[in-house]
Amino acid sequence: MSKKLPSPIFTLKCDKYTTYCLKFYLNGEILYAGTLSGEILVWNLESNRLKNEIKASSVCIMTLEVLIKQNQLVSQDKVGEIKCWQIDGIELKLHQTLSTQIIGFCKIALYKTNMLLCKGEKSTMNCYSTDSYDKITDFNPCQDDSLGDLMVIKSISDYIFCGYEANIVVMWQEDHIVNQCSFPELECLMALDVDQNVTKGICAGSSNVINTFNITEGNLSLNKNIKITNPGVNVLQLRPDNKIVAAACWDLTVRLFSWKTMKLLAVLDCHSPGVLSIAYSELSVTFWKAKYLLAVANKDNKITLWDIYNGKNKY
Repeated sequence: MSKKLPSPIFTLKCDKYTTYCLKFYLNGEILYAGTLSGEILVWNLESNRLKNEIKASSVCIMTLEVLIKQNQLVSQDKVGEIKCWQIDGIELKLHQTLSTQIIGFCKIALYKTNMLLCKGEKSTMNCYSTDSYDKITDFNPCQDDSLGDLMVIKSISDYIFCGYEANIVVMWQEDHIVNQCSFPELECLMALDVDQNVTKGICAGSSNVINTFNITEGNLSLNKNIKITNPGVNVLQLRPDNKIVAAACWDLTVRLFSWKTMKLLAVLDCHSPGVLSIAYSELSVTFWKAKYLLAVANKDNKITLWDIYNGKNKY
């Protein structure tokens, strides 16, 4: 682990709003933030100023995604309402609303270029078109309730990975199940990510264990068990270059690991009230001259920005 304690390069102060989710846009020039009270905040990362705030819901905004082809921002609130917003500079204009009426922890995921995945009843996953906004199909992995609730979805190319309350990850390709793997040490799996090459994944939950798993010719197999000091992981986020994985933990820290070795590289502990979400920029952020900027949403109404491990080191 790094001996020098890292510090954020900047802190965005949200004053009256507590940020729950984050999404970078336009080469990192814009950072969207969804709040616990239902607003979408638009931050300009060149001026580091709040440029707009839109009342999107009366309840928490759980997640934000960007539809590149349609130039739209998608928001999901905690009572299952999904809204598509047309992006016009710093303005957001409501374009379409999908009322799924499904309440749960699970966040939406974009699938391929024109579909959206969200939780259905219990272990079922629903798929909507982002062209017509109609429901296309649903994915039902079992006829009983043995998997429990669908907790997290990750999609890459033709593959979909679903994490369930029973600590099982199910891998889909198109509309059929390829394989699944159980992680009994996790206790309520709620965080999941998979690398862009679909060769390795990572998952965690309410225990003090983080599991990595191999993906080989459609087979899922346990790779490593990593023990952390205190239990609980909210979010796992792989950096787009597949070199670093960040874990937002219940003990108020963000832990950074080498994706290759899962060696702990740094602990970001400037978040005394707690961490709600993390997000990496997908491209270089010009103003900060950072190849990949990490944003951390904190319970103290602040967003910290980090430029860390962006050199040529081998992790």
